[in-house]
Amino acid sequence: MNLSLPNQPQNAAKSPIWELLALAGPTVAQMASYTVMQFIDTWMLARVHGTVTEPTAAANSGMISFALISLGVGVLFLINTLVSQHYGAKEYRACGQYLWQGVWFSLIFAVLVLPFLFFSQTIFRSLGHEPQLVRLESAYFQISIGLAILKLGGTALGNFLLAVNRPGRVLASAVVGVSANALAAWIMIFGNAGVPSMGVVGAAWAQGIGVGFELATLIWFVSRPGIARTYHVADWRLRLVKLKVLLRLGLPSGLQMVSDVLAWSLFAMWVMAPFGTHAMAANTFMFRYMMVSFMPAIGLGTAVTALVGRYIGKGEPEMASRRADLGFLVAAVYMVCCGVFFYLGRHWLIGMFTDEPDVRRMGAVLLIFAAVYQFFDALYLLYMGALRGAGDTFVPAVMTALLCWTMAVGGGVLMAHLWPAMNVAGPWIMATAYGITVGIFVLVRFRSGAWRSIRLEDDPASDKVDALKVALPAD
Repeated sequence: MNLSLPNQPQNAAKSPIWELLALAGPTVAQMASYTVMQFIDTWMLARVHGTVTEPTAAANSGMISFALISLGVGVLFLINTLVSQHYGAKEYRACGQYLWQGVWFSLIFAVLVLPFLFFSQTIFRSLGHEPQLVRLESAYFQISIGLAILKLGGTALGNFLLAVNRPGRVLASAVVGVSANALAAWIMIFGNAGVPSMGVVGAAWAQGIGVGFELATLIWFVSRPGIARTYHVADWRLRLVKLKVLLRLGLPSGLQMVSDVLAWSLFAMWVMAPFGTHAMAANTFMFRYMMVSFMPAIGLGTAVTALVGRYIGKGEPEMASRRADLGFLVAAVYMVCCGVFFYLGRHWLIGMFTDEPDVRRMGAVLLIFAAVYQFFDALYLLYMGALRGAGDTFVPAVMTALLCWTMAVGGGVLMAHLWPAMNVAGPWIMATAYGITVGIFVLVRFRSGAWRSIRLEDDPASDKVDALKVALPAD
């Protein structure tokens, strides 16, 4: 069946690997854009004053603020699934309608998180951080949460474009965002172009500027006549039934994501806190390299989500399964290569950020654990993306959250308090054990085939009921 629209590339007609990479390349770029922004900002902050306090504050605050909005981001990932399945079934009107349910959800969620602005210092004080660190963390947090709508809106629009097979637009938006962030960070962090050096505050605003430019570019692409007409992008109405479908499938994904991100945030800032600011800095710098490996894998997982949804929409579950396996193979090769690089270059890599001997020593140890983690993280990220594409979100969300909080966080706390002489290696033994366990679990869940019997929408004609509920004319 030919599902292409005029002027679209015939990816599937060429080869499976081309179909995957043509979609995954721009997807990886989009997912990596946020990582690159954070990497650039962290490096600049580490160099501007030669201390580890400012980059640690920005990293800690960035993790907590992202943990707070990740519930919304996780829900919006399901825009990819829902639009992909309707795209595969050639039900193009529903594609635009689900995009708008994501936009409405983004606006509502962004308003709901604003009250956390008033508790920023309380949050970081409760983690036992030094007063100077709390002040910097709070300033970064308030800017990030105040601009949360930019990230949420960009997630909805980016996942829509991926689902309707426009990955090149997503790539272009990511390049624009990273470029804008790099320029803004160079000006605001270092104090160039007549602007005073703003340190952590400058990093927060620079990231907001980058994400804002990325969102503006995505809006421009979505509003182009070819996409807008084909997928009924102007159909902006709030549809309660479709919003309910998005929430029913997306909330487990969002809860899994917020649980995962929050757990790792607490791991970095609470579990590591007893070992001091230098240990947190070492963990921060190691995590910057971890993100270089796993964010592209998340991008591959997002591409697999789109492909699995697309083939399920076409009624080809076997093809969906094969694309998931191919995605894992590509991710595993990349992440294992990263692991080898982390191990061999561990001292030099940490030295890119700091000359502090203690930080370099601990960071080098942590990169060994990061190297071991890579293969199993590929298992987790790719097959979780495949399960999301099939709409299998609830059981994976519950199990991964349970394992993360008991093994990584709970186990890390026990190791830190019972065997403090192991220093940063103790908690990371448990974190690595978690990574191995959750990777195997997600693989087994996908192989069980439970996802094959899932239906995303109970009633294809539900829009008529929806239209009556909101007192608007039926479609």
